[in-house]
Amino acid sequence: MAGFVDGEGCFALKFRKDSKQNLGNKKIREYFYWGVEFAIALRPDDAEILKLIKNTLGCGSINYTKNGEQARYSVQGVRENLNKIVPFFKKHKLYAKKRHDFELWSQAIEILTKYNDGILNIQKGTRGFTKKEIKQDDLRKLEDLRNRMIKYKARREKDFMWGSVK
Repeated sequence: MAGFVDGEGCFALKFRKDSKQNLGNKKIREYFYWGVEFAIALRPDDAEILKLIKNTLGCGSINYTKNGEQARYSVQGVRENLNKIVPFFKKHKLYAKKRHDFELWSQAIEILTKYNDGILNIQKGTRGFTKKEIKQDDLRKLEDLRNRMIKYKARREKDFMWGSVK
């Protein structure tokens, strides 16, 4: 399976920054969302392989695109990736360039575990966390990891979808 993931897998570190204005005092707050995902996308006639992978790893979900052209196995969230995916690939080593991508991704997961899974602040009812809630050093490390991961991606974008942390 590690060899299969070397060719077909994706370790994603996703970032998004939103701004929300408080109407009472006109103050603008920035919210950061960092997400991690392990995914494999195949043609739908290969979905049985994804089911075997899902059963082996004991987590994740399989979805199909609306047009039916792709089946996608996905494990999202810091905790599930930390508890299932990271240990699996530390035991069953990747050997191609995906190995480096996985190492960087794993470091990002370690940072995000400090921030309530990096995605939901239940007490405040907001997704993500504010600039005050994340240490600037961790913010810089996450951006650095994300930028270093670009060279291991099939679609190399100068800046990821949502731009810079700054």
